[in-house]
Amino acid sequence: MKKLRWSRAAGIALTALLASACSVPGAGGPAASSGIQGPRITDRVTPEDVAELGDTTLRVLADAGEENTLKELVPLYEKKYPNVEVEVVTKGFDDLMKTVVNSMSGSDAPDLAQGNQGYGTDGPLVEAGLLRPLDDVMRTYGWENTFTDGALKQYRWSQDGSLFGSGSLYGISPATEFVGVFYNTRTLDKLGIEPPETYEEFTRALDKAKDAGTQPLMLGNAEKYPASQVIGLVQAQNVPSRDVRSWISGVPGATIADQGTEDAAKTVQDWAEDGYFGQGYDGISSDDAVAKFSRGQGAFLVAGSWNAPALQESMKGQVGFTLPARADGTRASVGSLGLGWHISAKTKKTKAAVAFLDLLMSKEFAQTLADVGRTPVTGGTGIEAASPVVEQVNDIGLKLLADDGQNFYLDWASTTMYDTVGATTQDLLSGRVTPAGFTRGLQKDWQSFAYKQRAAAEAGAEDAS
Repeated sequence: MKKLRWSRAAGIALTALLASACSVPGAGGPAASSGIQGPRITDRVTPEDVAELGDTTLRVLADAGEENTLKELVPLYEKKYPNVEVEVVTKGFDDLMKTVVNSMSGSDAPDLAQGNQGYGTDGPLVEAGLLRPLDDVMRTYGWENTFTDGALKQYRWSQDGSLFGSGSLYGISPATEFVGVFYNTRTLDKLGIEPPETYEEFTRALDKAKDAGTQPLMLGNAEKYPASQVIGLVQAQNVPSRDVRSWISGVPGATIADQGTEDAAKTVQDWAEDGYFGQGYDGISSDDAVAKFSRGQGAFLVAGSWNAPALQESMKGQVGFTLPARADGTRASVGSLGLGWHISAKTKKTKAAVAFLDLLMSKEFAQTLADVGRTPVTGGTGIEAASPVVEQVNDIGLKLLADDGQNFYLDWASTTMYDTVGATTQDLLSGRVTPAGFTRGLQKDWQSFAYKQRAAAEAGAEDAS
């Protein structure tokens, strides 16, 4: 086996929301795939097809969170395609989001790269013509039979990058990620609290922990996004997922300034004022919050499912995971499929890149994804989880998909929404802004961006005519 060429770029700590998307009417259509340059993929790529490239290097740019996955995938790929050496560069999420557009536009652009769904990252990549549409690959490999149309919309864009959720497919991922509730089993046992299954049980458990003198929720909000995930979890209890996703994708007339979102903001503001998050949470990083929780601080932790493997190890199994069900028994939360994998529009190694995605998305690789703590959606039944808490995550993750309850991430609604959500959430928790002011602030950013998008689309239409 060839020596794996691997480099870890100096990155900034994870400071943004992971993984996601939106759902709006109308995907695909006659215009889909119109941006494909070069030959289309109409048959599955074979080792013989890739061998025609001769000895070559496939350059991959990925989020640092993919390292364990890639350390398993790359040797399998190089064994199957021995003429290809894979060169991997990983960056911390925030660093990747800040640099991926420049990396993909450079003369030495990687052949494959991860982006992030939404207007902040994938939109500019598509608008600049840096990504190859994958509609032909999707049809050839049957991805539309694995994912619902709604799930695939999170990777769909109009060719000019102005419309999110419709048009050609530009990315894909074999895993799902979402925000739920971790709990310390020892703490709950001491307090006589059963792991909550419903939202009503969850709020009662928080009150009981507070009354017993235990910090109900561990929170580290230094990066500004974690508290917005708590709001999103509460919002999901009484705001339809489609309404949230329509707002994120820019559907005309959509609004985040609704009563359900305002009520969620009020609930979380009350928790902050009543000490449910403890003290100094705005000075605690998300990683430090996870570490503090693992050492027994806080009965619950609202956080991403991707934390499960680390918490299983650090808490020696004394950790559980739940996602409180809504009144009708369904589940909804902040979440999506994983960061999209994209093929560069500049690559001369399209078939080698497609073969890489094929192996990543294969049913055979799904168990390996589960072994490294991911939640695969490509393997069907019979996938064994790496630990009990990961098994809980996987079971709930598949139920969440079945309930169409992935609400995606608010910051994807505009190129500036990440900063707006973070700053406005901090103001909300500190009492500097009211719940109504919180929702109005997000809606104002959304409306401003929507106006710019419409103006750009109209200008493009005039130029085309």
